[in-house]
Amino acid sequence: MRKKMPRKLYAFVLSALFVFSTSTFAEVETTSSIRGIVNVSGAEVTVTHVPTGTTKTRTANEDGLFFVSDLLIGGPYEINASASGYQSQSQSGLYLVLNKTAAVEITLVSNNMEEIGVTASATSGTIRMGGGISLGEDAIAGVPTINRSIADYAKFDPRVSINTESSKNSSITVMGAHERFNDFSVDGVSFNDPFGLNDNGFGSMRNPISMEFVDQISVDITPYDVSRGNTTGGSIATVTKSGSNEFHGSVFFIERDEDDVGDLFDQEFAEFSEETKGFTFSGPIIEDKLFFFVGYEEFESGLPALYGTSDSNAPNKAESATEADIAELVRISQDRYGFDPGQFTGFTAPETGEKVIVKLNANINDMHRAVLLYQEDEDSLPAGGYNRFSSNWVYYAPEIERTSLTLYSDWNDRLSTKIRYSTYDYLSDPSSPGLTIPEMRVQVGDDRIYLGGERYRAANKIVTSSDYISFKATYDMGNHVITAGLDIEDTSLYNLFIARYNGEIRFDSIADYEAGTYSYLRAHVPQGGILDVDPVAANFNLEKTTLYVGDKIYLGDLTLNVGVRLDQVETPDAPRENPKFLERNGFSNAQRFDMSVVQPRIGFNYDASESLFGNIDRVISAEIRGGYGLFMGRIPNVWYGNAYSRSGGASDYWRVYGYDDDLPSFRCGGTVGAMPAGDPTFFWVGPTSDYCIPSSPYFNDAQTVDPDFEAPSSWRGNIALDITTERGYELTLEYNKDTTEKGVFYRELGMELEGYLADGRGVYSHGPGDYLLTNTDLGGAEAWSASIRKSYDNGFSYFASWAAVDAKDVYALTSSQAESSYGYTQRWDGENVPAARSSFMTSRKIIAGLEYRTMLFGDNETRISAIYVRKSGEPYSITFDDPRYSPAGGVGYSRFYEDYSLPYVPTGADDPNVVFTSATAAAEVMDHINNGPLAQYKGTYAPRNAFTTPGYSRLDIRLTQEIPGPMDGHKVIFYLDLLNALNMLDDDDGHVYEYSYNNSRQILSDGTDDQGRFIIRGVDPDDSYFIRDNSGQSRWQIQMGLKYQF
Repeated sequence: MRKKMPRKLYAFVLSALFVFSTSTFAEVETTSSIRGIVNVSGAEVTVTHVPTGTTKTRTANEDGLFFVSDLLIGGPYEINASASGYQSQSQSGLYLVLNKTAAVEITLVSNNMEEIGVTASATSGTIRMGGGISLGEDAIAGVPTINRSIADYAKFDPRVSINTESSKNSSITVMGAHERFNDFSVDGVSFNDPFGLNDNGFGSMRNPISMEFVDQISVDITPYDVSRGNTTGGSIATVTKSGSNEFHGSVFFIERDEDDVGDLFDQEFAEFSEETKGFTFSGPIIEDKLFFFVGYEEFESGLPALYGTSDSNAPNKAESATEADIAELVRISQDRYGFDPGQFTGFTAPETGEKVIVKLNANINDMHRAVLLYQEDEDSLPAGGYNRFSSNWVYYAPEIERTSLTLYSDWNDRLSTKIRYSTYDYLSDPSSPGLTIPEMRVQVGDDRIYLGGERYRAANKIVTSSDYISFKATYDMGNHVITAGLDIEDTSLYNLFIARYNGEIRFDSIADYEAGTYSYLRAHVPQGGILDVDPVAANFNLEKTTLYVGDKIYLGDLTLNVGVRLDQVETPDAPRENPKFLERNGFSNAQRFDMSVVQPRIGFNYDASESLFGNIDRVISAEIRGGYGLFMGRIPNVWYGNAYSRSGGASDYWRVYGYDDDLPSFRCGGTVGAMPAGDPTFFWVGPTSDYCIPSSPYFNDAQTVDPDFEAPSSWRGNIALDITTERGYELTLEYNKDTTEKGVFYRELGMELEGYLADGRGVYSHGPGDYLLTNTDLGGAEAWSASIRKSYDNGFSYFASWAAVDAKDVYALTSSQAESSYGYTQRWDGENVPAARSSFMTSRKIIAGLEYRTMLFGDNETRISAIYVRKSGEPYSITFDDPRYSPAGGVGYSRFYEDYSLPYVPTGADDPNVVFTSATAAAEVMDHINNGPLAQYKGTYAPRNAFTTPGYSRLDIRLTQEIPGPMDGHKVIFYLDLLNALNMLDDDDGHVYEYSYNNSRQILSDGTDDQGRFIIRGVDPDDSYFIRDNSGQSRWQIQMGLKYQF
């Protein structure tokens, strides 16, 4: 997409000229406001943004009230008030926070009295209701970080947890909510993943924006303002820097390699190198009128493969597979199947990133200003994992472009409007080196070794294009500020996704791999032939319309924010109809999405300084804030897309469970002929392939949607107390509660109950795999949190925050496919899936920081900051190990419970509901149960996510030193980041522990006997348990950077 840059910039310049002659469109809030009171009605109040000279003037009403909206964040601002017969008053140094209203009180005195100044507060005087945090440019600069990720800054709210701590693809979860349920915007433009595949919720694979471009970032958990929506997690908003009347810029450079990463149990980190560099530049084009900001950042790295065999020195080792096993797999692949599987370990994959921003701010006149924004993001991120040859790695390379044009208008002292038009274009076409080869999975002891092309990338392309139009009007009525708005979003989505287009083949051993004796075959083939892929693609539009109206009511010490929001989402076209689905289920899969959700909300802020604390001199301010309302969240568009790409009307899914010499052919109009069914090469995809499904489709399974399906929504509320003492302590105590109104639930339509096992769980038959997306009302979360902060005149400051969270959901929804999200949920009995602890939850978290700032020489600042985090571990489930079982009295295999079946916990060796393979096995299993967390569940089953991995502690430190530059106002800034300093002090500290996919298959089972009793043969207490270290999370790391700033 780099080649598009000149065309985009050309259009950008034309739009800049256009701003001065007409209006355009608006959308998400990126500004702040000031509300004040003057003791003289009719007084004239002028608010000036000093860096740009932008001014707004208001006349106080009969009650002395004035309101100024759509102000640039930050500052400083200067406020001037004047009235006939009174002395003019002024106040400077006011800074504004994103999405917050600053409260200002102005006292004018007559010309015959001594001058009294304006009193204003930009921090304690802001009117808050919901919970969250805000960080400005100065606070951002003091945060220790290596990846420079949004997650490094969002984590300062204790209810926010960062999964895969410190990884380059960190996921942000808020109060245990799904990581993709957050809403993320930059300058009011959506930066969410437009299709919904990325765990981090962003469209980019790494950080969605360079922190060098960011002016402020805020995290809101319950934004009661009805103009804000799209979240049942957190609302994360950033505003980028803008130009001013002075030229400013920076050039920065960061470099590190394996020497900057510590050892883990005497194992050195794999060799790598990475480099980040870029610049920013801003200033005036026309003084006081037109300003620019541009930025560029480039990242290059080599991602080392940190995985190896059980007898290697790799940081992450296989459980069973040895170097000899891997060598044998390479030999068989080359000699038997004629392909090179690549390397298993010891290689490096390239990783790159590039970000561009261009921003123009224009003061058209005293009543109108406009903002133009262009952003571009290109990533290339390799992704491998345990026990995968390099041929099975995936390379993601999304390309993103966003453009927006916003007009802010003040039509008079009371009415202001904001209009925005924005676009979001996204392309993703991931690849895998071995895509013309099926994915081969070979069982080697306890390991599953993957080689060949990755099964989901052979036909996988996403193209989305979104247009957003938004209008917002604000009308000041004195004690009422009315807000109303309309948002329109139109998104076109193209998703070519043919899972297992290149085939998936499983072998139970190396010997079976050499013999070609597969245990499982699966392939997804277009009906029109192997090369006729476009008819299979999901190609649909998604339309969303939002209407809202709100009233902020000022009643003395009490401020109320009441309103209602309507979100309507629909897909105009239905998926392709699948006649076999209709035949099987009695209704059509061609269901459109069409939903409307009305969301009432109310928030409040009560100044309790006098009423509750008037007699306590040590309390100078106290506020009680909170609210309650319904919030409809984002739903990843891929969940809509499943109904279109997996309609089954244009393709067929083949599944073969077990080796079959008489397998039907994929070759059009023919039979297998001389090609033996045991030779999996008949799956191979190539330019001359003529494979297609036979005239009578084999399964034609489909994924569809409940006609009454609604996007996720929750009733969310909070109550909080904020206190500031005369000695400068800021204290907060808060309680949050979420109750699920509509959650996501999947059903398998062809599943039928056929009997029961001895422990009481059902035995089910399965259809071809038709899945229904529907709703549940189970789930929710609650959190207690507390914080304290204090700054001293000697340069020291500190803060500490604590949170306790309890979150529950039904499905973890870790996959983009319905069948995977359905199947990869641990369960006891069929679709009787209760709400259980969320896989994303951190039940306890403490975050604390200490900072010291001083001037050791001249006006050059020395700054040291330390951040300590202590958090509980991640929830996980204990399950049976692949419990293949037969229905009582019969034979067969139910795939439903494979690896995700919650275990019945025996009461003893003589428990009638199970049978042990030997007395030794019984003794081993019962010893494991009696001396571990399973003991409390004897005689029943262990619930999903009932257990927790060990907790995690980490200390990060940043040292920043300014050095004089060659000219006035120029600085050279050196900074050093040390992450996980506790691990540097003690090798046993700072480790991140987890169970893969929150699942530990500890109870080894050989299925069931003819009485329906599970046959238990032993335990594997450490199954899937490991120290996460894919990007050095469990080691200390150092990074040094240099910035030249003016």
